[in-house]
Amino acid sequence: AASATSAVSQSMTSKGFAVTFGDEEVKLDLAACAAQAAVFSALWRSRSEGQEAKPELSLEDFPGGPELLRNVIRYMEANAAEERATAIAAGDLGVPAGILKVDPLAFRLAYDSSNICDYLVAGAILGCPKLMRDAVLAPAAKELSSRRVLSLLEALLKQTIGTEDLMANSEEIEPTSELQDARDSEQDTSQSEDDEQAIKEEVQQAFCQVIQRLCARLDAVDFKLTSTLAAGAPWASLEVLRAHRVKLDNYGRMNYALQSVTSTFSSFFYEEEKDKSQHKQEWKEHHFGLHVYRKHIIESALTSKDPNLRQAAEKAMEEQQESASWSDDEHEIPLQSKATLDKDQEFDVPEAICDGVRDGTLAGLSGFVQYCDPLQTPPVLAAGMVRSLLLVGQAVNARLLFEAVFVRSRKAQAMVVSGSIPVDFLSAVKTHRVTSIVLRRLLARYEELKKSELRHLLDHVLLEDFRQEQHCQDLVLGNPLVQDITVYCRVGTRSVASRQLPEALSAESDPTVADVIQGTSGDADLLRLRKVGERLFAAVFVLHNGFLPLREEPERRGDHWQVAECPWDSGDLDLPLLQHAPDTQDALHLSRRVLLRGLFRRQRAGVENDVPTTVRFWALGKWPACKDAVLISEAFNFLSIAWRNLRSEKARSVWEPRGEKSSRWLSDEETLFKMFSDLEFWRLPLAELLTPWVPPQLLVCHVAARCRQLDEQQVALLEGNRGNLEEINRLRQTVSQLHSKLELVDSRSVQSMQKQSEVFDTLRTLR
Repeated sequence: AASATSAVSQSMTSKGFAVTFGDEEVKLDLAACAAQAAVFSALWRSRSEGQEAKPELSLEDFPGGPELLRNVIRYMEANAAEERATAIAAGDLGVPAGILKVDPLAFRLAYDSSNICDYLVAGAILGCPKLMRDAVLAPAAKELSSRRVLSLLEALLKQTIGTEDLMANSEEIEPTSELQDARDSEQDTSQSEDDEQAIKEEVQQAFCQVIQRLCARLDAVDFKLTSTLAAGAPWASLEVLRAHRVKLDNYGRMNYALQSVTSTFSSFFYEEEKDKSQHKQEWKEHHFGLHVYRKHIIESALTSKDPNLRQAAEKAMEEQQESASWSDDEHEIPLQSKATLDKDQEFDVPEAICDGVRDGTLAGLSGFVQYCDPLQTPPVLAAGMVRSLLLVGQAVNARLLFEAVFVRSRKAQAMVVSGSIPVDFLSAVKTHRVTSIVLRRLLARYEELKKSELRHLLDHVLLEDFRQEQHCQDLVLGNPLVQDITVYCRVGTRSVASRQLPEALSAESDPTVADVIQGTSGDADLLRLRKVGERLFAAVFVLHNGFLPLREEPERRGDHWQVAECPWDSGDLDLPLLQHAPDTQDALHLSRRVLLRGLFRRQRAGVENDVPTTVRFWALGKWPACKDAVLISEAFNFLSIAWRNLRSEKARSVWEPRGEKSSRWLSDEETLFKMFSDLEFWRLPLAELLTPWVPPQLLVCHVAARCRQLDEQQVALLEGNRGNLEEINRLRQTVSQLHSKLELVDSRSVQSMQKQSEVFDTLRTLR
């Protein structure tokens, strides 16, 4: 023992460190205590890395004073020596040479009911896991009454915050400029960080074990959720909450009643007098979890290192307090309703604080969400809880909570728009009208979204999940914003489509090229977005009147046809897009209007006005099925102008050598003739047919066909008249027969009247 004491004293001299208690100092071996307590470990690490640490550590509020601290230090030094001796005996590498074996029985703490609480608090302050475990498992700790255990638990919970502050202060020491250059490599730094994290986890694990054992020793009547049990770190409060639920599950009503009677009887012999005027507020699990969640969110914002965030949080809290204190309509709110509103407002947090809180803080508070009732959780806090669950990977629970709070939480709605909450969650609440408003706000950011995100939003959310909802038809699909998005999808992917067109033509001629196109394009997202844009165009084509202006001014035949009044005029939407329009009568009518508008503009501008291009566009109108005389008249007028231009070009080149032009003219004439034949222009007035710029044989054929139809109709009318005359003659014969029968009935009626009068006369004479 003497040799061991000498070795420890020599170690203290070489690596001395002092803890002050006013005028009194307690020296210790920092190297030995660093392996036992987190506070000393942080200080030892700062010295070993060359940082300028404070020469003294002040622990003025240490329980038991310097005498108890000396015992704790001797306890830690003995444990360190025992661990080193055990490591040497086991032959582990890395053990310093020259360390003497120390008798493990040289020093042991003597626990009793008077000092057990001080040792537990001391272990919590210093962050010594072994001391906390040994003290809580000691027989003296098990003999404590329920109320002393409760007081000890409250003291330990406060130390969970204090211990973290001490460790944080030690970590924030800035290195000097001279020693900064002499720092170790990045590998050594990462190793130090791993060791630091391991120490923190060990201390936290020890705290959790102590909290669990103390909570288990509490009587159910004393174990009430109050603000004092929520004064610790988030993980400590969560352990209390879990232990409380276990306590309620283990004890039934009979056990609870029995413990209440026992605790009431023992309270008469309790030495400490309690102030009856102080009543602790007892909470349910929901209120306890909500209080802890709210408190730590506010504290993280108010103590943030970002001055802007800290200033915004302070201002938001002041505004919330003022709004809770003053209200213009206080006299109109019933007393009960006012109390409910004040309570909800008190437990909620401003949106500025919810926006500024770090993801790490939200993730650390995720464990409290399962204890909170979604229907009673304030809206802003509920949105933060959804985010907390998402950060820890609990997407299913986050979705369920989102469904419960979405309608009344505007913050949750705003977080969907900002991207903090996945947009897929909207599918679970799509029956609510406000969902379409949120979706529209999200779509308004289409230029800021990535191509893949926009494609997913349009394809899966809008066109699959929401399309059948009536409020989506009214608020989203019918909104002018969708027209802008359709144009964006078409224009933004036009370059990719132009590169893919020759490759697609090659694929038609050689099927083996199709696989090469997909592998070498490199623009898969843009192509998918283009496909989704075509689906969106088909879905809203009729709703947006074919993307045509509501009032077509100026008219096509006017002098201001160059003015772009719609996406079709500006070229943002191209005519081949009409092939994706739905196959309905309304859609076909609008497609023909769009087609004629585009063809007329090309005809006047002389761009894409050749006959082969016109034929390709002409097929999009499906003209043989058109019965509208107005559209047929416009199409007939367009073809007449095209025929005139073709004849004029042919007349101008009479004296030029013919060859390929002659064959092209013949082909164009045949093509225009077929286009004319698609129209039922016999529906038009005769005045419109009196034009020389129509193939005469076409008019003759149609007139002959019309005459034949008229002859057939006349024959049908004659046959109908003949049948009608026969029916009339038959009806006349039937009427004559009925007339003769009626006359016979009248004669019989007269005879009956005569006989009746004779009978009356005979009866009168007999009287």
